[in-house]
Amino acid sequence: MLRAGFDYSWSEASFALADENGTVIFDEFIQLPPRNASGLPSWMEECLKKHGAVFNDITEWSVGIGPGSFTGLRLASSFVMGLAFRRENVRCRGISTASALAATAGLEAQRVLALFDGRRDELLAFGLGNRNGSYEPDSFHAVLGKDSLNALSDFEAFVCLAKDEAQIRRIAGGAVEEKLNPVEHLKASKLILASPGDFNTTLKDLVYLRPAVFVEPRIPRQL
Repeated sequence: MLRAGFDYSWSEASFALADENGTVIFDEFIQLPPRNASGLPSWMEECLKKHGAVFNDITEWSVGIGPGSFTGLRLASSFVMGLAFRRENVRCRGISTASALAATAGLEAQRVLALFDGRRDELLAFGLGNRNGSYEPDSFHAVLGKDSLNALSDFEAFVCLAKDEAQIRRIAGGAVEEKLNPVEHLKASKLILASPGDFNTTLKDLVYLRPAVFVEPRIPRQL
């Protein structure tokens, strides 16, 4: 039995493989061009091929379900659901991308807040609690501006993607100081190892950085 972890919550995709005992076989990542994930399946296939494996050898998938990009999360979940379709021996589950970030950073704090650049001078915050050595989402998630940073005082540590670090420090300033832990590359192996045996979260339970909203269509210009 082979176990795979896969995340495409931002412009970088992460893919890992482990054996049934949780021993990591590989942990890879690739930066994809904007709005073009056409090379993703072949890259994943090549990663497997280097280690003598194919997609059909994987019987357990742990997929990052966000917070993250609307398009990337939907693509990752749909791709894996397609691979597992009508294969009764394949199990799939969703794991919080924020949880994998905290695990990648090697944090040990009880309460951790994952921070993302929400643009518009806002931070998107996603709370995590340490339960039996695995970080799991807690009830806190919010959009924070400079006037609502007092919520940060409830957390022992912060984690973010390295690409967001400068913006987070600009907005939060001293509220994060030395507690902010930037992660250059998310390790998909942390998805595999998170919350052992918990398959309660499906690949449809996606968490977007910003929910999709309805926008009134423009009235076509009359010529």
